[in-house]
Amino acid sequence: MAFLDRNSKDKLKEMLSRGMSLPLKAMPLWMEAIGVGVFISSIVDSHPGFKERLTGLDGKVFRFEATDIRKSFYLQIKDCDIKVRPHMDRKPDVVMRGEVKTLTDVLLGKVDPDTVFFSRRLEINGDTAAAIHFKNILAALS
Repeated sequence: MAFLDRNSKDKLKEMLSRGMSLPLKAMPLWMEAIGVGVFISSIVDSHPGFKERLTGLDGKVFRFEATDIRKSFYLQIKDCDIKVRPHMDRKPDVVMRGEVKTLTDVLLGKVDPDTVFFSRRLEINGDTAAAIHFKNILAALS
């Protein structure tokens, strides 16, 4: 993509992002959970100290809802580690809703969660203290 200008690169990324939603809609939950687990593990492994920052969130459950594909998954934080679950028997402490691209960018630290929250591209409900703590951990990724 070195031969493309910035505007062309942004358009290509947007097109690829939109193209992901159809396969994600059709993906079985077990496969989705594995994929999200690998994605989250790569984030955690590539950022030293990430797990230690999770101590204040031990026992918390976050539900991420991708509104554009009508799918969701849970992140359960336990013993300074993150487990991805397709289902949970308990109510989540925090629910974050947005399009796949927004949720992905937040989890990768590519976009400030406050920015997408105040622009109404991300909705956050539940335990405010836990949401802010998690947001601060994600903001430190960038």
